[in-house]
Amino acid sequence: MRILNQNDHENVMRLLSKKPAENLFTLWGIESYGYEAAIQTLWGQFDSNDELIAVLCKYKNKYTPYWETECNMQIFADIINADINEKQVNGIERITKEIEPYITDGYNKRESYYYAKCDPTSNHNHSDLVRCLKEEEVPQLISFYQEVPEFKREYNPESFIDQMNNGWSRIFVIEEDDQLISSASTVCETSVSAMVSGVCTLPEKKGKGLASLCVEHLMHNLFQENKTLTLFYDNPEAGRIYKRLGFEDIGKWTINSCKERNNRNDN
Repeated sequence: MRILNQNDHENVMRLLSKKPAENLFTLWGIESYGYEAAIQTLWGQFDSNDELIAVLCKYKNKYTPYWETECNMQIFADIINADINEKQVNGIERITKEIEPYITDGYNKRESYYYAKCDPTSNHNHSDLVRCLKEEEVPQLISFYQEVPEFKREYNPESFIDQMNNGWSRIFVIEEDDQLISSASTVCETSVSAMVSGVCTLPEKKGKGLASLCVEHLMHNLFQENKTLTLFYDNPEAGRIYKRLGFEDIGKWTINSCKERNNRNDN
């Protein structure tokens, strides 16, 4: 086991790109920041033939492990356990459950979301009602979000603009009388995958299938670039809508928090 670097990139992509949905966030981190940035570190385990079999990514305080076949979970756990700061162990539930017994203090808080994906297909049409939001329209988008109860919060316009300029996000909208009434976005776009986010409609405009139109238009655009789409949901009704559009559950995504650990000897 060792820290990965740019020379390992081909092997890393060979492993992680087999499951672009399961590895969306790690792939995004690699494409966005590479292997040398202070914001993240990647470790890899290799088999007897020097083939990469497992990856652990630390992005800020978030650890995301991934493996397909049997690996030494204790080695990855040792890295996580050595970090005494508050942290998270995130990923597909199968993997976070497998490594949990090796985490010294266990998980003190757990969040779980249905995780669905849709691989590229050719049967999704775009709608003339939907268009891509322009950078200068971000303030209008934020004003729209403030009218949707579940999206009402503080937003940083520069964050939206940075993500759009970096190719990490694109935003599709429907407007009526020069007012935004529905939207769907991507976040964490990579060369092979992206996450669907920001799906919402003004309360008084719900029930007309507008959000579905936005999502289907998004799917049409991303599938032309052969990108797999993923999304989280925790509402079964929302899940049924996404499944009608072609998404299928691939498990649950879990966010597991670990408390800061005090290792100081005060005696």
